[in-house]
Parts: sequence; C-alpha cells; structure tokens
Amino acid sequence: MGVGEDRISFLPDELLHDILVRLRSTCAAARTSVLSRRWRHVWAHLPEVILSGRAAPPPPRVSSLPDSVDAALAAFSATAVLLERLHINIMSCDDGGSRGVQASRAAPWLRFASKHVVGELHLSVPAPEIDGDEEELELPACPRAKTIVLSIPDSWRLRPQLPGLFSALTSLQIHDGRMEASELTDLVSKHCRVLRDLSIFVELVAVSDVSLLSDSLQSVRLFILNMQQLEVVAPRLEKLLVWRHVMGARISCPKLAELVWNGGHYDPSHHKFEDVRRHLRLLEIESYGAASLMRQFVEVDNLKLQISIPWGTPGYERLLNETNQLPKCRTLHISLLWDDHGISPAMLHLLRSCNSTRKVSINLIDCRDPLWVTS
Repeated sequence: MGVGEDRISFLPDELLHDILVRLRSTCAAARTSVLSRRWRHVWAHLPEVILSGRAAPPPPRVSSLPDSVDAALAAFSATAVLLERLHINIMSCDDGGSRGVQASRAAPWLRFASKHVVGELHLSVPAPEIDGDEEELELPACPRAKTIVLSIPDSWRLRPQLPGLFSALTSLQIHDGRMEASELTDLVSKHCRVLRDLSIFVELVAVSDVSLLSDSLQSVRLFILNMQQLEVVAPRLEKLLVWRHVMGARISCPKLAELVWNGGHYDPSHHKFEDVRRHLRLLEIESYGAASLMRQFVEVDNLKLQISIPWGTPGYERLLNETNQLPKCRTLHISLLWDDHGISPAMLHLLRSCNSTRKVSINLIDCRDPLWVTS
C-alpha cells in the first residue's frame, strides 16, 4: 500500500465490528457509513445496539432519539444479526421529540427484540411531562433473551403476551408501569422456567394477590402497590426483599439466607414463614410494628433494625415485648429517630438483649435534617 491509503477498510469485518462496538453508541457507529462504500453497512451487523442520548446525539438527518431508534432497528431488521445487547435509553436524551413517547411507539422495539436479542434487553422510556391516559404495552415472548430490564411510565400497562415462553431468561426487572396480578403471576410462575433474579416495582391494576411459584428463583425484590396477599414458594430462593405493606404472606423458601422486610406490620397469624431456615446471613426489618418477626429466627449474622418508639404506655410496652429476645447475632445495626421519646431506656433494653453481639452500630435520624448521624 502506498502512503495515505486506507488500510483500516481492508481489515476483516470481525475486527471492524470490535472497533465500532467500543464506541458504545450505535448513532456514532452509523456515522462511519459516510467514510466509504466499504463502511456503508458495517455498523448494521454489530452484535450490540446502544441508543442513548448520553452516548451520542441523533444523526443530523434524524430529528430525535426515538427516530434514531426506528431507523437503526429498521437497518438491523434487514440482516440476520442476533444481538448480545440491545439498550434503548430515551430517558437520557433532552431533545423535544424524546418526551411523551407513546406505548405504541415502543411496541415495535420490543417486537424487534423478541426476534433478535439473545442476551440483554434494556428499555428506558421517560414519563410524559403531563400525565396522560393509560396505554397498553405488549411484552412479546423473548425466547432467547437472558436479561430484560424495563423502565416505563407509570401510566403504561404492561401486558405479557401469554402463552409465550421466556426460555432463556435468567434476570427480569420491571420498573414502574402497571400490571394485572394474574399476568404477573403467570409470567413468573409458568413462562420463565430458568429465572434466577426478579425485581418488580409496579402498581397492580386492582388490589389483588400475587403468587410466585418457581423452582429456579434465587433472588426476589418486590415493591408492588395494591398487593393484598403474597405467596412465594421457591425451594432455591436465598434473597427476599418485600417493600410496601402486604396484608398477608406465605413464604416457603428452605434456602432463604437474606430477608429484608418492609411489608408493614408483622402478624404471625397472617404472615407465615413456612419451611425457612432458622439461621440467616441477613435480617433487615424496616417496618415499624414488625420487630416480632425476629422470633422466627434463632441466629442472624447481620441484624438491622429500624425502630420507632410509639407514643403512650401500651405502644412502648409492645415494643419492649417484641424486642425482649433478639436472635443471636454477630452484628447489630439500629436506626431510630433522633427525637424519639424514651430513646435511652429503649436503647438500654435492646443492648441487654444482645449478649452475643460482637459489634453494634447506632444510626440516629435527625428529623430537622434528613442526614444519617452515626455513632
């Protein structure tokens, strides 16, 4: 080759793909199509599609990031490429056309993913500036996707297309949006047979019960509004986080090792922990009125309590009774309000109840300044 000749274009496609993937932006990769005829379609055969306003603005001839998404997916649809990663992050873009994306606009993106994604699918869509009517977004079966992360507006109702298998899915996260309890139950219990990690932060369409029956789940995080009763039967589950009030629960997880409970007041007659280990690595109780949950366990390596001292003698005595026998623990973390009345005798009571504890930390929350003061 002579001096000044284009040597990069003579590299094999695999190396060119490796170079373009490192840009971490499909919009930036698409700009290389103007370099020469050789580069015109190289970007449309990459194993990753990353469309984010932070990575690169839309190309000059495209007015908004959603338009870029449409154009990029149309280019990839003409190929037989299977994607290890599809990231669409509309939230990160400030151009006017990216606000107020409708569910009907995002639906084709998920249909594309169902056919092309064999690895990760991430979709983040911002809430509209003005609350609108409820829209439905269909989640088609993605039989080859291994990870799905969805962040959608609160007004969108996510509707999994059932029956339809998510045969390879090991991690599922749904942030915001609304769902039918029965569809959520069926999705997790019947159609995600190798699912290991589940995080659900949604509002149910109506006050309903949720049942998760799975032989594969290992970690579950739930922040579900309008959930009345919760059932979790998962023989391999090791980590469970329940956030928000739940009127009743049945938990059967023989391998449970870490429990975070912020599910409201604990009542052993309505919240049943069946077939669970008596020794936990972590027990974190962040619900006032749930301290008696500790009696379910004999030993906890790391015990974290968030306590509010009730006003009046009956409430104070109830707190003392609930905490008169702490499980054996190595580390105890206590968080309470700085101006709680009766703080000194309550602390002395708790410290007397943890003779086997090696380390104690106390976090005081100043109501006037919501900063944690650690002593």
